Amino acid sequence: MASQNKTDYKTTVEDEHWRDEEFQWARIFSSGDPAKGIVLLYIQKACTAFHEFEPSWKEGALNEDQVGFFRKRLSKRVRQILVTMENNNLDKINGAAELVEVLSSIESAKNLDELAEITETMHSANHLLSDSLEEK
Repeated sequence: MASQNKTDYKTTVEDEHWRDEEFQWARIFSSGDPAKGIVLLYIQKACTAFHEFEPSWKEGALNEDQVGFFRKRLSKRVRQILVTMENNNLDKINGAAELVEVLSSIESAKNLDELAEITETMHSANHLLSDSLEEK
């Protein structure tokens, strides 16, 4: 499946939502702006971390006594995005404030249930930021 955009990227993703995301990422990465590409990469790493953490917790693969470990790891990923955005004058784009809220929620989470609840908020912030990176 080839992109209908300005990239020559071909995907194998059939799900429309995932395919649209993938083509958006290809457009951002091929835009020629390294800061946007790195910020997008960090956003995707953080979102993936949440999307792997949440089902692992819900399926019983994690222990509640690991809350400190996961709070530290997840907040470090989100903080890296925010610092990179600030260093590259991307800290005022749409979605940045939502990402600050995600970081605050991570840091204040008292248990793994609260951390898992942040997953969809992170996913929404991801979409806002990705759209903003493409528009900027």
